[in-house]
Amino acid sequence: MATGKSQVAEWFETKSWVVICTDKIAHRLYEPDQDLPRQIAREFGNDVVSAEGRVDRQKLGEIVFCDPLALKRLNALVHPKVRSEWKSRAAETVRSGRRTLVIIPLAYETDAVQEFQQTWVVACSRDEQIARLRQRGLNPVQIEKRLSSQWPLQKKIDRADLVIWNNGSWSLTEEQLKLL
Repeated sequence: MATGKSQVAEWFETKSWVVICTDKIAHRLYEPDQDLPRQIAREFGNDVVSAEGRVDRQKLGEIVFCDPLALKRLNALVHPKVRSEWKSRAAETVRSGRRTLVIIPLAYETDAVQEFQQTWVVACSRDEQIARLRQRGLNPVQIEKRLSSQWPLQKKIDRADLVIWNNGSWSLTEEQLKLL
């Protein structure tokens, strides 16, 4: 969270890689024309879904990031749908011979890493991560709850095949990406 995965993904897209981002898949699944908002409303109450059927991610986040069991219930609804879609899309692009990058922020937490030839982690210092989350409007309590809902970044770094260090200027990160 807030390490620069999206910016790295955009860079790979400019190099003609197919980038499949599970956050984007999840956001699409939260749209009113999907079944997921109705399932979320049944599980967490109608106040987390607008009259138009749009999930209020802020309200939902206030619930699930304060209650580990609620987060598990949400993940049980969302993750299988997201996993099915990214696996299908990745298989299709790999079969076509296109270079494919799948961005999964919770790859370790969901045991998705076993599906890949390599696991890369985009990382930065905790101070930088917190500063970026503050820029997104989160307060210190919200930041801590969100960060503590995921594996510690160092644990992900320790298990990664490659680490892209994204703490300084974008030009330094880009130099690393060019080497990859």
